[in-house]
Amino acid sequence: MKRFAAVLIGVSITGLAIPNINFNNSINNNNNNNNKNTKISRMNQNQNQNQNVKKVLISGASGFIGNALTKTLTEGNDNNSNTDTKYEIYKLVRKTPTSMYEIEWNPDKQFIDKESLESLQPDVVIHLAGENILGIWTEEKKRKILESRTKGTTTLCEALSSISNPPKVFISASGCTYYGSNVYDPVDEYSPKGSGFFSDVVEKWEQSCDPLRKHNQQILNQNTNSTISSNGEVEVVAGGGVGGVGTQSVKPTRIVNLRIGLVMDKAGGLLGSMYYPFLFGLGGVIGSGKQYLPWISLRDAIGVIKFAIENEQVQGPINVVSINPATNYEFTKTLGTVLNRPTIFWIPETPLRYLLGKDMSEETVLSSQRVLPRKLLDYGFRFQDTNLTATLDRIVNDKK
Repeated sequence: MKRFAAVLIGVSITGLAIPNINFNNSINNNNNNNNKNTKISRMNQNQNQNQNVKKVLISGASGFIGNALTKTLTEGNDNNSNTDTKYEIYKLVRKTPTSMYEIEWNPDKQFIDKESLESLQPDVVIHLAGENILGIWTEEKKRKILESRTKGTTTLCEALSSISNPPKVFISASGCTYYGSNVYDPVDEYSPKGSGFFSDVVEKWEQSCDPLRKHNQQILNQNTNSTISSNGEVEVVAGGGVGGVGTQSVKPTRIVNLRIGLVMDKAGGLLGSMYYPFLFGLGGVIGSGKQYLPWISLRDAIGVIKFAIENEQVQGPINVVSINPATNYEFTKTLGTVLNRPTIFWIPETPLRYLLGKDMSEETVLSSQRVLPRKLLDYGFRFQDTNLTATLDRIVNDKK
């Protein structure tokens, strides 16, 4: 029964469940000469860097989202792209680097190889690493969930603030649990913070970008009368800037916080957890079935990240969710129809609370988040997957 409950948690995880980097943590201190040669090679490459090539540094590149993102940026297949920019991928790794495309870090110890970071001078940094939420919620587990996000983000932002040429944009994963776990009315990026453990985690996670925000403000103070708002957006004061009202001579690092919902693909995320139970006829409605699932297809989630890289107006918190959130009942029946399988089971709330605990059950499998992507729509992002039936059919039947 507990194993079945673990599957149910996977059905309802949010953007907080971004997998941690799956690397060997052992460090070999005998590779100093190789590291030095790697840094020299990277510096030589930077001197010959094509202006149409952007260097992208990614944490969590081996995870569910990170792996797909790396592939998309490398291949360039995305319908929201409006540039001919090529992307060169570098990875943050918890081991001694074995190539010039790796930089060592250890967020648990708040360590990063600043010398390599300085020599690379990435154009874009994307932070996706964090402790998975699956598992029994002991106090130690909750501490790891929080600190893996806050320490990693703080470590990166402090390091990026210290190099001579900070990146043009810093994109950090976050979660749409910011709005709470009992959200039945529509909310967007302008809605207030909710309550609960996950909501508090997301708030502290996004606040961990403050070292970079402070560095941005120092740059702005030297050049304009602009300010950085609490969510990282640049606010230009009337009369500020060089050359007239509202002009800005120096651009700080854009900070984007991706409040990611339930990402769908057979390889992982929401659908990866549900696919086989439903395929074997074990699918069913959870609780009342009225709770909203803020789903988004993997290809749209990746498209949002690439859109955030290429469009300078994108900044601050962004809800990475579909325009059509579905209830648990709607999602269950739709997936059953697409797979041509019955969905006759019903999983009541009481045993879930007993097995998982009140807090964990209410913030995972029983949570409701009716979250809308208002800012993405305002920015002009074009979703590829908006209809739940068509999206599930495309994914489970491997359609293009």
